[in-house]
Amino acid sequence: MSRVLLSSALAVIVVAGAPRAASVEMVDSGHPYQSASGIQDWCKDAGSYSDRSETFCEVRTLTGAATGRLEADTSNGSIAVTGTSRRDVSIQARVIAYAGSMADARELAGDVDVTLEGGRMRATGPRNSGLMRRSGWHVSYRVEVPSQYDLSLETSNGSVSVTDVKGAIDTESSNGSLRLTNLAGRVSARTSNGSVEVQVSGTRWDGDGLTVVTSNGSARLDLPESYNANLIVGTSNGRINLDFPVTVQGTIGRRLETTLGSGGPTLEVRTSNGSVRVGRR
Repeated sequence: MSRVLLSSALAVIVVAGAPRAASVEMVDSGHPYQSASGIQDWCKDAGSYSDRSETFCEVRTLTGAATGRLEADTSNGSIAVTGTSRRDVSIQARVIAYAGSMADARELAGDVDVTLEGGRMRATGPRNSGLMRRSGWHVSYRVEVPSQYDLSLETSNGSVSVTDVKGAIDTESSNGSLRLTNLAGRVSARTSNGSVEVQVSGTRWDGDGLTVVTSNGSARLDLPESYNANLIVGTSNGRINLDFPVTVQGTIGRRLETTLGSGGPTLEVRTSNGSVRVGRR
């Protein structure tokens, strides 16, 4: 089984406390789809975790063979996956470490290992402990995969976005938002304490359908004109807003099911404690 480790391409930003501006130590993106300035901006977003900590950030680039499926999970970090014409998998991993001194933060980041092995993306390192800790680390990912690919993505305290991918796609986030754009296949997405945005293209869903569920957050689904689908939207404690007329039989309550155009696979978007809006692209 092949194991892919950090490549030599590396971008490093040091964020040394909120009052001080981030300084660039080295920038070498080594990535055909990402400019060096884009990597700098990503690390500048790292911020500072407290006035008692120093923050160190670096972006690592990994590549690996396409296995047809990618599994990834992270805590306190985000995951963004984009489908492209490439035949392999390309990963940018943003490693953020914070500690009482910059030297300790840099050393902590060096102890974090990011790997891609058998289609599984992992980050391992020293154990983070306690809510009041002065040191810790986390990793966020930007990933490019072939446009037809299966995904299993999970994060806590972070967002998930998937763009231009067709496959069996399962995503889950706690305390984070979901953004799904131009997908196809069988898509199941769930988040708690976060908003959801879904944008659909074409005239009908290509695949089994879409199910998106969120709690304590709003949900928005944007469809093209003349779209064909079986549409289900619902909320337990909020409003349902449609930006176009639909035909409904029976009483309209907190759940609405209707056929758009000539019908098609089911697109279902539900939330509790939030509103649902279905609009036009």
